[in-house]
Amino acid sequence: MMTNGMLVWLLPPLLLFAGLFTAGHALLNKRDPKAAFGWIALCIILPLGGPILYYLFGINRVRTRARKDYDSKLNRDAISTIHDPPGTHFRPLSTVGESLTHKGLSACTHLDMLENGEQLYPAMLKAITGARNRVLLASYIFDHNTSGLQIVDALAAAVERGVEVKVIVDGLGEMMNFPRIGRTLLSRNIPFTRFNPLTLIPPALNINMRSHRKLLIVDGKLAFTGGQNIGDRHLADNHDNPDRVLDMHFCLQGEIVDDLEWAFWKDWYYCTDSKPAEPFKGSNVNAADARVWSRLILDGPNKHIDKLNNLLLGTISAARSRVLIMTPYFLPTFDIIGALIAAHLRGVSIQILLPGHNNIAAAHWAMQNTLRQLLEAGVDIRYQPAPFVHSKLLLIDDSYTLIGSANIDPRSLRLNYELGVELFSGDVNARVSDYYASKARHSTPVRLEDLYQRSLPVRIRDSLAWLFSPYL
Repeated sequence: MMTNGMLVWLLPPLLLFAGLFTAGHALLNKRDPKAAFGWIALCIILPLGGPILYYLFGINRVRTRARKDYDSKLNRDAISTIHDPPGTHFRPLSTVGESLTHKGLSACTHLDMLENGEQLYPAMLKAITGARNRVLLASYIFDHNTSGLQIVDALAAAVERGVEVKVIVDGLGEMMNFPRIGRTLLSRNIPFTRFNPLTLIPPALNINMRSHRKLLIVDGKLAFTGGQNIGDRHLADNHDNPDRVLDMHFCLQGEIVDDLEWAFWKDWYYCTDSKPAEPFKGSNVNAADARVWSRLILDGPNKHIDKLNNLLLGTISAARSRVLIMTPYFLPTFDIIGALIAAHLRGVSIQILLPGHNNIAAAHWAMQNTLRQLLEAGVDIRYQPAPFVHSKLLLIDDSYTLIGSANIDPRSLRLNYELGVELFSGDVNARVSDYYASKARHSTPVRLEDLYQRSLPVRIRDSLAWLFSPYL
């Protein structure tokens, strides 16, 4: 039996071994030298607390588990794509996504822009009400309030008339609003599953590996995707709600709907731990005369890791005239910052629109610490006035637009399951540019001197928030 005296003698070498072992693990496994150095220093200075913190936050078990668990095989080969549609000239921008996905382009025969819940929810309700075969819905947040319950009513009515309905809600996102929507869905006989649910028994408290994707597919003919969740917060005209959100969503038709439906079923089989009975077959064909061409980009901590980050790098590097970015959270990797500065230096016009009022204060603080390098290089960065703007858009030159669910921050680009849709079209680019310009006109330029004039406590606060930005 170990005595107190023996414990006193054994504890220091055990702590030393734990600190050195953990520091060695960080040295061998961390990709970022700054992160590796920070963890090594912490483990040596705090031989007890350092290894514990590293075990909780430093080990990339997210990627390991994702590669092991997210393995729902669903054949996509039946979806035809075209690498160079006749009469188009999208290279080199189209080459980036092609290299990342090994897929060509899919026709998008129609596209609608749906601003805020006032435009989105009626369109979704109309589509669900008119469904005859299947309704597939995935959302990060699905609130149990007026807007959410209207969607539930429409889904339940679809089930009653014999339509196949499937709903995926993220396990953490569902907990953003009580009561949770899942119980209501199940009580209305709506087939429902949670993406990586958080449970105590068996323990599954992993707060990472979230599905941030937003999808509604109806009869294989209509697909809704973008940045909006489901809930009253997206009703922008409700000025009595201090937490209201401005956002943009899109409704697509054409072959791209097949790609998005394939992505939904892939998630469904993963969540339900089931396998497809037969290979996926789409409902559309590529229209050679389509005016809009598109490509689905899936990203996640599994084998898809870094695809959106690399897409941003590649397309920004290929820009010839302009890069316009609108994002609610802007904590880019150093390589994206470098790509933006390099594009600016070669004469590309760069403008970044960010929310002046953010729903996550720590994200705004960290963002202020990130902007200095870009402002010093002369990049045009502007804050949009309240309310919080949740739109996610990337416009490059006059024919490339990227929409989808991803933010430009470590959580979206490294941890979440996200999706993006590349749109190659001068008309779509012009329409989205008009929306972007309407926001830019009412935005306030961020001045470098304002960052320099922050008080010391504020600078420390912002720097600490930036330090922990991978976990925001």
